[in-house]
Amino acid sequence: MDIREAIKSLLGAMKPPIQGGCLCGKVSYACSQAPVWSVNCHCQSCQRLSGAPFVSAFSVPATSFEAVGEIVSFQRIAESGHLVTTSHCAACGSRVHAQSAGATHLMNIFASTLSDPSSYTPVSNVYLSEAAHWITPPKVMLNFPKMPHA
Repeated sequence: MDIREAIKSLLGAMKPPIQGGCLCGKVSYACSQAPVWSVNCHCQSCQRLSGAPFVSAFSVPATSFEAVGEIVSFQRIAESGHLVTTSHCAACGSRVHAQSAGATHLMNIFASTLSDPSSYTPVSNVYLSEAAHWITPPKVMLNFPKMPHA
């Protein structure tokens, strides 16, 4: 099996509909398509926004994603120069999803919000150049010092 087939197999384990939501339950979402990518992001922005050494997320086609509930958004400029919008539950503050202006065809969903996280497997680590020194990054198929170009 080549690497593309292996990645597709790992991502295919997340069968639609993929559902999840925030801590308090006031925001929920559903994805009607399987992920196209999954990642552990070790960038300092994700570290600071989450309070954790890295954030696990998966990307789905934006047209397959639907969220219900009141969200608030935080925007920042990424290293790429693109505006990234991160959406949080207005009640409990849980980060639910994010989207980059440089890739509006994708919605990035935080794996910790999955109703059933057992099928989630990260394919890659990104921003290993910024990884917290006190952890050993999880073993994955692909590792990148920064964000790879699509």
